Amino acid sequence: MFRFIWRLIKRTVALCIILILLAVAGLAYAQFIEPNRLNIKEISDISYSIHEPIIIAIFADTHFGFDYTTEDFQKAIDAINSKAPDYILFAGDLIDYLDQYEGDTSEISKKLSELTAAEGKYAVFGNHDYGGGAENAYESIMNKGGFTVLKNEIITFDDNNFRIIGIDDVLIGYGDPSIADSAEPDMYNLVLCHEPDVIDEVYNSNSDFFVSGHTHGGQIRIPHYTQMFLPAYGRTYVKGEYHLDNPCNTVVYVNPGLGTTKIPARFGSVPEVTILTINPAS
Repeated sequence: MFRFIWRLIKRTVALCIILILLAVAGLAYAQFIEPNRLNIKEISDISYSIHEPIIIAIFADTHFGFDYTTEDFQKAIDAINSKAPDYILFAGDLIDYLDQYEGDTSEISKKLSELTAAEGKYAVFGNHDYGGGAENAYESIMNKGGFTVLKNEIITFDDNNFRIIGIDDVLIGYGDPSIADSAEPDMYNLVLCHEPDVIDEVYNSNSDFFVSGHTHGGQIRIPHYTQMFLPAYGRTYVKGEYHLDNPCNTVVYVNPGLGTTKIPARFGSVPEVTILTINPAS
């Protein structure tokens, strides 16, 4: 009996040690390894409207100042430029809180200017681009980096029947999702909006593709935990690709972002640059 109890104690202690080591390893990975990785996710779509292929690079949620620096951003710059995109889209949340940012915002603009796109670079506001004193500075920072900020605006490229519809932030800003109702059926309509759940407000529009960020892909993906901390307007569409059963068969893509907020860690949601290729249907 004594031997049995002793073996049970040793096994219990060994199991506890293993669990502690696994927990420490998981925490170390989440804080020091995964946030420094970069996934280049290539996705595609087909359209009968366009005449020539379109390559679009998408990134989001840099949250500069919260455990993410302009030096960290260089990896994303190199990845995007290596794909020679026609367009580059930023889905918002540039600086975590501008009123707490200790760096020089001109350095952010300088890094943004290193991104190259044949046809143009476009962005929308995120909720952090309004909060923390950023409302009057964000657009200037982006403009100096070569980006045009769309605030419930449409940019049309008639030569390829391609259209970008930018919706302003809906949480703190002046987002008007109804601008997506201007999508025309004879064009390829790409909607850019920081918050992904906005798509449900324009579910029956002629939007072909809906791009967003905001959720960080959950940032810490643990069953039951993640669902409790998902942000408003980011609880239905959380990460990756969704195909809607609506009249236009809209594709929704939620980019997991590059930086972090609140907790300087990621688990199960590697930072990502998304490369979308739209090919003309044969």
